Amino acid sequence: MSVRLTNVYRGSRVESFHSGSIAVVDSRGRLLACAGDPATVACLRSSAKPFQAIPLLEYGGAEEFELTGEEIALTCASHGGEPVHIATAAALLRKGEFDEEDLLCGAHMPYDEKSAAELRASGEAPSPLHNNCSGKHAGMLLASQVMDVTSVRYIDPAHPLQVLMRSTLADFAGVDADEIPIAIDGCGVPAFYLSLYRAALAYARLLSPAERYAESASTVVEAMTSFPYYVAGSWSMTTPLLAAFNGELVAKEGAEGFYAMALNSALTPRLAVDDDCTVGIALKIDDGSMDRGRNPVVLRLLEMLGVELDETLLPYKQWELRNHSGTVVGEVQAQFSLEVL
Repeated sequence: MSVRLTNVYRGSRVESFHSGSIAVVDSRGRLLACAGDPATVACLRSSAKPFQAIPLLEYGGAEEFELTGEEIALTCASHGGEPVHIATAAALLRKGEFDEEDLLCGAHMPYDEKSAAELRASGEAPSPLHNNCSGKHAGMLLASQVMDVTSVRYIDPAHPLQVLMRSTLADFAGVDADEIPIAIDGCGVPAFYLSLYRAALAYARLLSPAERYAESASTVVEAMTSFPYYVAGSWSMTTPLLAAFNGELVAKEGAEGFYAMALNSALTPRLAVDDDCTVGIALKIDDGSMDRGRNPVVLRLLEMLGVELDETLLPYKQWELRNHSGTVVGEVQAQFSLEVL
């Protein structure tokens, strides 16, 4: 059963709250800590992107297309549609002689408020390049090319690339591919369901991969942590979170209140973890709250595990509630107990 994770105070009283569950797992599969029910099954949504980027690298795409770290990071991104993101997604497409008409992700306004305002002021409609998943889709088109399979309807669940992506995630999560239920994500590709325990295990193994995926997984992590602005941008906590730990922590948000991370055991002194293990974390906010319900929980959880937070992250930890006149009328706080096993 899920538990209350975030309280929303108006004055001194709780007006509302966000509930959910958390799983903390090491790379050997040991459940280290939890809140609520770690067996909760949730949709990873965009938290699956680092695993969806791996087939492109496994088939030699980095060498074939001379991919930069920034470009690889964008294939894992939920970007804000800022100019640097648009330019990088377009560059990825050109490397495979594709263009934005080949993207099947659809179009939406940039997540980044400044970029969205500038686009509205220009009178132009958003293109598929503005979609937060355009880097992932560009990477999928390139992956289809190096796999020597058709790029037509590359988003379909039965497409060889999508089948491979599901089986890749299954390898990291320690399950059979057909044990991962699928639905359709906002950008049209398959979205994957896993228990929080299995999602946390997959992330722990992303940072400490099996020999089979050692090079490609390490490349994904290095790109995401070296170029965090390309993974999200100014709209998301994920960019400063990735930037704060010098490659020792990798993190990725998913829609509807999902979040996943992996970190080296040295960052978590309050857990009894072997030095050669990494720690994976997955959490789900039941009502799908993103910033208000989820971000304070992510940071409070890290603190509870003994992780020291950079000051750049503190604005995401506790929120003031203000009325329309700007008066502080309450606050949002992550308040929960963590069971350390």
